[in-house]
Amino acid sequence: MFGVALLGAGLYPKEAYLPALHAISVSLVAVYSKSLNTASEAVEEAKKLSGLVSPSIGVYSNEQGGDGDVDDLLKRDDVKVVIVSLPTLVQPSIVLKALEAGKHVLMEKPMAKNIAASKALLDEYEAKYQPKGLVLAVAEQFRYDAGHEKARQIIASGGIGTLATVHARIWNLVNPGNKWYETEWRKKPEYMGGFLLDGGVHFIAFIRYVAGEEIVETASFARQTLDHLPPLDTVQAVLKFESGALGTLSMSFASVKNDYSYVFIGSTGSLTVTGEAGGTRLVVEDATGGVVSDQVIAGTDTYKELFSSFIRSTESGNEDPRGSPKQAIADVAVVENICTGGGTIESYL
Repeated sequence: MFGVALLGAGLYPKEAYLPALHAISVSLVAVYSKSLNTASEAVEEAKKLSGLVSPSIGVYSNEQGGDGDVDDLLKRDDVKVVIVSLPTLVQPSIVLKALEAGKHVLMEKPMAKNIAASKALLDEYEAKYQPKGLVLAVAEQFRYDAGHEKARQIIASGGIGTLATVHARIWNLVNPGNKWYETEWRKKPEYMGGFLLDGGVHFIAFIRYVAGEEIVETASFARQTLDHLPPLDTVQAVLKFESGALGTLSMSFASVKNDYSYVFIGSTGSLTVTGEAGGTRLVVEDATGGVVSDQVIAGTDTYKELFSSFIRSTESGNEDPRGSPKQAIADVAVVENICTGGGTIESYL
C-alpha cells in the first residue's frame, strides 16, 4: 500500500479527498493542517472509512500539541506521496519542501498566485526533482470528468466538423456565507484575479481540454462588481484559438443570474454542454439545428480517477498529461491574460 500524507485538512479535502483515497486502497499515514483541531477532525473522518487510516498515523500542525510540523512529517519514511491542498500563496514553498524530501507531490490548482510564480515552481521541479524520478502533478479535476471527456471525444472525432467558434457562460453569485468564500485567504486574496483565478482555472481548463487546442490571444474587460470580491469578480473576453477559431467568454462570480453553459460550433454542427443534476448534458445538433443526440453523462468520482492516475504515474514514471504542471500553467496563463486586458498568450506546453 502506498503511504499518503495529506497536507491541508479543510472542508474540501474532507469532503472529496478522503472518500476517493479510500476507494483506491492507499494508506493515510499523516495529516497536516495549520490548526491541530482541523487536522484531528480530518483524521477522525478518515477513520470512518474502513482500512484507510494507518495504525501509525501522525497528526501534524503549527500548534503545540501535535506530533510536529510539516518538516517533521516529511521526514517519515512511510510517506511516499504528498497531497497538498493549502492556500494558493502557501503551496509552492510546501511543494518544494516535499520534493526536496524525496516525495511525489500532487498539488491543488492553481499552481501559484500568477504566471511568474508558477513558472518558477515548474523550472525548479524540472531542473532538480524531475531528473530524480519524482512526479509533480496538479489536481485539475475537470480533466478527469467523464462528461467532459465525452465532449472532448465528440469534437476530436469530427462530430461537429471543424471547430469554428466557442461560447462560454459561467455566471455565479458568491456571497458571504458561501462555503468557498468563508476562508480568510479567499476573502482577502493576495493573488491575481481573486475568484477569477481560484475558480476560473477550472473553466479555462474545460474549454482548452474539450476544444483540444490552445487559446493563443484574447481581448477583455474585467472589473470588481461586489465590494466583498476583490480584486476582480467579472470578466468579458473574446478568444482566439490556435486554429483560427474564435470565441467568447463571459465569467462572473457576482451575477444574480446563474448559468453554466458552453457552445462549441463547428462546420457541420454544434455541441452544447450544460450542467445537469448528477452529471453533464451534451446536446449535438446538425447544421440545420436538428438534434443528433441528447445525453446526460452521469457524474463520476473525478478525484478517484485523478488520484488513481497520479499513483500510476509515480509507479511507472509516465506523466498523465491531464495532471501535467505545464497544463496547469497554461490555465493560469489564460486567466492572467484575460484579467489584464488580453493580448498574445505565451505557450508553456
